Amino acid sequence: MVSGSTDGILRIWHFEGTLLKSLNTHKANVLSVSFSPDGKVLVSAASDGKIILWNLNLDNLLIEACQQVYDYLQTNPNVSESDRLICEI
Repeated sequence: MVSGSTDGILRIWHFEGTLLKSLNTHKANVLSVSFSPDGKVLVSAASDGKIILWNLNLDNLLIEACQQVYDYLQTNPNVSESDRLICEI
């Protein structure tokens, strides 16, 4: 089970009510969340118009990769504006 809230955080819950994981994803109110039919992808949408797809098998790897390249994407003058948003989570 998953929930989204006004603080922009997605929370993944065990069906008995135990919090399994929090994903700090959006900077605006989360309006909608859904799992793919196979349960491997989580999709969230927020009031700022952003839609984020999480590969739940790779999320730690993706977050770590973004932490490594974030400064480069933001400060390199040769990076396009759209590419600067790649790691905006």
